[in-house]
Amino acid sequence: MVEEARIEFGTPVFLLRLVGSPKKSFENLVRKMKPYNLIPFLRKRNGNFVLFVVQKPKTKPPRVRINLILFVVTTITIFVSGYINSITWTSIFGGNPFIHAVYFTLALLAIVGLHEVGHQVVCRLRGIEATLPYFIPGPPFPIGFGTFGAVIMQKEPPVNRDELFDLGFSGPLVGFLVTLLVTIITIQTVQPVDPTFLAKKGVSMITLPVTLAWTLLIQLIKPVPSGLVLLIPPIGWAAWLGFVITFLNLLPIWQLDGGHLAAAMFGRRGHTIASMIGLLITFVTGFWFFGLLLLFLATQSKRAEILDEVSPISNHKKILGVLSYVILVLSAVIFWP
Repeated sequence: MVEEARIEFGTPVFLLRLVGSPKKSFENLVRKMKPYNLIPFLRKRNGNFVLFVVQKPKTKPPRVRINLILFVVTTITIFVSGYINSITWTSIFGGNPFIHAVYFTLALLAIVGLHEVGHQVVCRLRGIEATLPYFIPGPPFPIGFGTFGAVIMQKEPPVNRDELFDLGFSGPLVGFLVTLLVTIITIQTVQPVDPTFLAKKGVSMITLPVTLAWTLLIQLIKPVPSGLVLLIPPIGWAAWLGFVITFLNLLPIWQLDGGHLAAAMFGRRGHTIASMIGLLITFVTGFWFFGLLLLFLATQSKRAEILDEVSPISNHKKILGVLSYVILVLSAVIFWP
């Protein structure tokens, strides 16, 4: 019920008296105002419920050509990375480095791309306007893996904490499941080898910090006998990188997916505290440069906003929130000093 209406700096503002949760009624209001390019916001100020309405900012039309160009360039840089990485593997075990590079490229594109598709599906289901994925090319192996991931841009904020949670959870969940599949394929297709065999071949090994999920899958599928090692093929690097991407994305920092989850579950203050904890985790696990980058970006932009900051998150989302932290632990990659 509207108790008072006024105009503040050209913006209609309504003081409300609410009975029960306004979640559903506010969702209906958002849908009704959308055809008129109006966006309502629901806030609680000094114990009062306040509704104000603003004009939706004009958005630029999509430029699909840019998305396509970035995708093609990223595919090339990933393939080059996979090819370089495949040369050593094929020199030991035989095979065509071109074929291994194709497997690596397809696996990494699936992990990165389907992560963003997960976000986009939620945007479509929730009616949130968003761009196509922007793939980000990166330096090839051994400096990098050919990509820094991908992003989509939302053109409007989510309605409430439930929508914000879904946006943050969908991408990492899909990316994690695809990474598990690639990891299983990797483990099924390799055989443990004797380190002395590699030494005779003049091959030096790089020991990667493996995730808990990787360790559990090896124990379930193909336990490594004592004295032998599991040499990771090129496609396995894609799986390993998939865990890194999932782990970093789920850290509860700023506007990462994990940051959206923290904001949805814990609110503004909780999001700030969670971000501090997440930044600490980046330093403890060896991703200090990533943490510094996020700290800088967080000071240059605002956190994600939602339209309804009054309604609480649904209980079943809290259960899924626990699952997200289980995935975070399973995907954790730790570079000990």
